[in-house]
Amino acid sequence: MRINQDGEQEEDETFKWMAEKILAGVQTKKPNLELFDEKISNLNRVEQQIKDMKISIDIGWIRVNVTPLRNELKDTVTKWIEAYTTFLFSNTVSEIQNIQKFIDEVSNGIKVIPEGAESKREKEILMQVMTHLRDVKMIKDRTLEEVEPMKQTVLLLKKHGIKMEEDFLVKLENCKTQLIEVSEKALGPVKEAILPLQN
Repeated sequence: MRINQDGEQEEDETFKWMAEKILAGVQTKKPNLELFDEKISNLNRVEQQIKDMKISIDIGWIRVNVTPLRNELKDTVTKWIEAYTTFLFSNTVSEIQNIQKFIDEVSNGIKVIPEGAESKREKEILMQVMTHLRDVKMIKDRTLEEVEPMKQTVLLLKKHGIKMEEDFLVKLENCKTQLIEVSEKALGPVKEAILPLQN
């Protein structure tokens, strides 16, 4: 993030590069997690107050059954809780899937290294490998910075009792490790192997 001439925050080139691959389909402009936590906690308190309401209230000589109102209020609050938690969950899962897709794309893209750069096919393969090396160089560090905020989001969702079919904390650690490994391979041995071919 940098400040432009107008004094406004502006994303730098590496962020824009990462956004194309890692943040595709992910909402990046969002309030911080503390605000989400505060709002969800407040809605959970309201939901509990609604559950604690009596099912009937006596007003003078009339007994009023408040069950329909109570159910309607509870449904509304539940929908709002789901709106907040679903947003966080969907965003995080999309980002994890994008990271995994990027890792797979790079891993497969650097498997074949041309022996020369004479034929058209060899040049095409070389260009593909070089593209993956460029992507890794531009994206790796910014993507690794995203891992901790995603972990915090998963922890927040767990705190509020959101059930998850997979252990996303483990998945995030695995993604981080795999991204580091594929980056080291790409920018190490693979880069060295193609260096003589670029001349």
